[in-house]
Amino acid sequence: MTESLKLRLIKNAGWLFGAEIISKLLAYGVVVLISRTLGPEGLGQYSFIFYYVGLLGVFSDLGVGYYFMREVARDREKLDELLPDVLGFKILLAVINFLVIIGLTLFLPKPGWMKILIVLAGAEAMLTWVSLIFVRLMYAHEVTKYEAIARTFERFWAFFVGGVVLYVYSSLTPFIITLLGGYIIRELLRIKWGLKFVDRISIRFKPPSWGELLKKSYPFWLIGLFTLIYYRTDMVMLSLLKGDYETGIYRAAYMWIQVAMLVPNVVIPTTLPSMARLWKEDKRTLKTLFRKSFQMLSLAGVVGIVGYYLLAEYGILLVFGEKFTPSISVLKILAFALPFMFLNSLFGSFLNATGRELAFTKITGLTALLNVALNYILILNYGASGAAVATVVSQGVAGLLSTIFFLVITNTKADFSGIEFRL
Repeated sequence: MTESLKLRLIKNAGWLFGAEIISKLLAYGVVVLISRTLGPEGLGQYSFIFYYVGLLGVFSDLGVGYYFMREVARDREKLDELLPDVLGFKILLAVINFLVIIGLTLFLPKPGWMKILIVLAGAEAMLTWVSLIFVRLMYAHEVTKYEAIARTFERFWAFFVGGVVLYVYSSLTPFIITLLGGYIIRELLRIKWGLKFVDRISIRFKPPSWGELLKKSYPFWLIGLFTLIYYRTDMVMLSLLKGDYETGIYRAAYMWIQVAMLVPNVVIPTTLPSMARLWKEDKRTLKTLFRKSFQMLSLAGVVGIVGYYLLAEYGILLVFGEKFTPSISVLKILAFALPFMFLNSLFGSFLNATGRELAFTKITGLTALLNVALNYILILNYGASGAAVATVVSQGVAGLLSTIFFLVITNTKADFSGIEFRL
């Protein structure tokens, strides 16, 4: 691995790591504020609103953003060619997705005030979906500091401004409206800084070009769709099948899993553009980059299991209080999913970056369907604990299938001394 690549990766990882640490601490501080102020039911309602909008965002991208990032990372000359069509398509998809949210929300078995908040969150999400193109653009240029600043600002807003609103009103409605204001500022910053990498901005509404984009991007959309099912359906199904209390109990436990996901959330965005470029330029360096990432994520996953299993009671009661005692057993179960979640992120990133996205699409599709089926059966019988078991089993199956695909597709010869493989 060349010194310049090492320095660039370290610099980008430093920005993302710093932003992730700060923003995650503040994000989980927000969760704690809600849980302490509004209890498990309030936390469940808050989680449902944003997880529901996120789950319905499946048509907001269709894989175009990821494809755009990979192609520009490989060849910067493609930026001017792709960006106008990508922007036009994303704007159309955002509007369509918002209309879908409105239509489905009308029939939700939820009170009217929650439906209004869902629609407001969906309206703001349109700006988010468009702004993510500019995040992809910055990542394609291997620059992460602007996204780090934007995310950190939004989290400060949510914790301090949102915290004051929650303290004064002790109500979810003004608090969520405040959060949406912070999201809008974040998206505007993303667009402003993303434009630094564009000589001139134009938007093109040309359906034939969109068709060509979709032919190349649809595997990434399927991966995103199945990933959303992975990480969103448990919370949504819990709320619809068991109510806000069980959702709040599960959310409290899952917060600690999201804390641990800081590790792959820094490693993957930092290394993915380099993987895509090295696949064309230097496969030997790519081998080294993958091996080091694999070793680090494997170790971190095992440490996570031990730490969370031993310290679950302390972490739940200290942060959330005795009302969330049932979350302790849920966290102990979820801890066993960590190694699989870490390595699945790496395998998926590698396969996508090297043009084998269809293989990963098959894996995520199969295991996402398994996840939904397990969630339905286990949530009905065991509530939040059942959702945790479904997560562990689904991630474990995904990890096994990813390993098999990786060994077969890359003609890998594995050993225990350093993940030796041939590209």
